[in-house]
Amino acid sequence: MIELNVQHDLKMSLELALSPRLLQMLKVLSLPYNELVDKIIQETEENPVLEVERQDEYAEFIKYLASDKKIKNQIDFTEMPGLENIGNVEKSLEDHLLEQLELEDLEGLHYKIAKSIIENIDNFGFVINYTKLREKIMKEFAVSRPTVDKVLKIIQTFEPDGVGARNLKECLLIQINEYHFDNKALQQVLSQAVENHLEDLAQDNYKKIAGALGLTENGVVEIKNFLKNNLNANPASAFGGENRHVIPSFAVEKADSGYKLINLETRYGPTINISDYYLKMLNNPKTDEKTREFLKAKLKTAKNLIEDFAKRGETLQKIVRRIVDSQEEFLSRGIIWLRPLAQKELADEFGLHPSTISRTVAAKYIQTPQGLFPLKALCPRGPKGLTVIRIKALLAGIVKNEAKAKPLTDAQIMVIMKQQGAKIDRRTVAYYRKELKIPSSSERQCHEKE
Repeated sequence: MIELNVQHDLKMSLELALSPRLLQMLKVLSLPYNELVDKIIQETEENPVLEVERQDEYAEFIKYLASDKKIKNQIDFTEMPGLENIGNVEKSLEDHLLEQLELEDLEGLHYKIAKSIIENIDNFGFVINYTKLREKIMKEFAVSRPTVDKVLKIIQTFEPDGVGARNLKECLLIQINEYHFDNKALQQVLSQAVENHLEDLAQDNYKKIAGALGLTENGVVEIKNFLKNNLNANPASAFGGENRHVIPSFAVEKADSGYKLINLETRYGPTINISDYYLKMLNNPKTDEKTREFLKAKLKTAKNLIEDFAKRGETLQKIVRRIVDSQEEFLSRGIIWLRPLAQKELADEFGLHPSTISRTVAAKYIQTPQGLFPLKALCPRGPKGLTVIRIKALLAGIVKNEAKAKPLTDAQIMVIMKQQGAKIDRRTVAYYRKELKIPSSSERQCHEKE
């Protein structure tokens, strides 16, 4: 049983952290553009007080552009900033996972294992018969069971949350972990409820669960509502077994001074407002009390949603602007010039929780002068101020330009790399050299003599 000053403190923790208001705001923040549009359509259909002020012009326009190659040449993009370089890109779930795999920069063998696992993830996002698959991978690559499990754990950090799970329980546990609750005891309660009481939750056996976890029955109801409304038993549902259109939320274009950032969602996406008709009905003294109470509840929901959409736009704009400003070399020179930018660094700078940053960059794309990228790709991790891909590019360039008659040793390469800003040791040079399949200096010299 968990120590939380059982009744009062736990009740307060549950109500605060699992409040529908907070969870809705975080959910709206994390939605990719396609799902944001679907959310708006659903909410306006269910809430008469809400109305669409501007329909989605953006996704439909992209599909229109892609319908005929000649169309793009006939359009004047002067009054349509951010759209000229955007194409109609489709991705399957497998494409989406492989794209994220590239960002992990795994060493060769682990990369091959990861690809094998991804190829065996079904349309619902689950690994197919993992036990049998693991045995096959162990035999094919001559690796241990822990090695395969370690690679699976990496895939389970990919989007969408819960992907790569072996069963429903693991899928939900992954998603709970990805919420990054400030209250670790609360996260533990949720995890224990899923780990030990999933069947009891399905059968509404609240009394049994409450006794086992030291909660009130109302607390257990809060937990069930959270699981039902905020976790996804089918993590890959957005793909539906088909290719999904990728709609970037932002575009970056070269300007006279620096780079211009265009928020494509706010510029071309749908907008919502409160219906004047129903506001008048609410304020009309002739409206009966039951209708008035109904409209009051719907008005509150509508205002909250409008506020959440505004907060989404504001948070996205602020964070993406910071990301773009930090990646000017990448924008002008290409992928190897990406600099590390930890999400925690952004969280500290803006005074936000790391989970808020994570949700902000999740499942969003940005169109850049270098092509279309997941926003997450512009926040790479990297040792000593450089990304791994940049370090490898530097190493390959040094070897390419060396005197062929006198190849450089790893120690000599290390010195040159330090001069170029990559502060890594000789052993790391050797590790990356082997990953790039570059022979040692003695082997390169022998090859030159031959």
